[in-house]
Amino acid sequence: MFTRRCSERRFFLRPDPLVTNAFWYCLGWAAEKHGMILHAAVALSNHVHVVASDPRGVYPDFLRDFNGLLARVVNAARGRWEHFWDANQASAVLLEDEAAQLDKIVYTLTNPVGLVEKAADWPGATALEAVLDGRAVVAKRPEHFFRTEKDGGAMPAKVELAFWPPPAFAGVPIQEYRSRVKERVDVAETTAAAAHRGTCTTVLGRRRILAQRWHDRPSNSEPRRRLSPNVACRDKWLRIERLQLNKRFQEIYQAARRAFRAGLEAIFPFGTWLMRFRAPVQVSSA
Repeated sequence: MFTRRCSERRFFLRPDPLVTNAFWYCLGWAAEKHGMILHAAVALSNHVHVVASDPRGVYPDFLRDFNGLLARVVNAARGRWEHFWDANQASAVLLEDEAAQLDKIVYTLTNPVGLVEKAADWPGATALEAVLDGRAVVAKRPEHFFRTEKDGGAMPAKVELAFWPPPAFAGVPIQEYRSRVKERVDVAETTAAAAHRGTCTTVLGRRRILAQRWHDRPSNSEPRRRLSPNVACRDKWLRIERLQLNKRFQEIYQAARRAFRAGLEAIFPFGTWLMRFRAPVQVSSA
């Protein structure tokens, strides 16, 4: 599950038609380029969530191209030149088991609930319908930013995005998977509605969301110094095992990096990314 937030939590992604189309176009283009398999996605006014599989092991390149292109396309439409995303690194959380994969897909699809009553009421980009009925999402090339083929442009005129069940549900009949997602979405909506009734509050609603100025931001303060997980797993012991493996990877990586800097022969652990491109280092095959 990948998450990225806008700079200063501003509503740069306010869900108008241009931004919604740009989000789908950039996501679809980057996913196709890097072989990512999409499972769910949503773009709220100041952050995005994408759940995807990475069979080629190249998600840093995917994030670079998706986030970078979307920032440039929307900045051009807004007449901006400054930073679009916040200074933090994009969040990438490994979804280790079936429960975690379903949890995060439902979390992504119901992320607008609370701002609107139903997930389907969100006026911007959401993969809810595509996940539940298998319909492809089609986005056109943003003409304000890209050149056409006649003018020497190389970007496709349109992209299509399909959303597939995650790996843990590969053997589950598609209708059963969709029913489980729909059931969990309904529960999230019912729970949120009950919470609003209990506190005598209402949702913001489509009209007020669309009326927000794109340079505004939420009035509440952002929580700081929270843990940033990199693994999601319902099974406690499997989660501990994954965290221990990651800790061991860091230890082997740091030892290899110290040896490399000292001019000694070094073999970096399988999964090393940046050093493969910064220097001609050896990486273990497994």
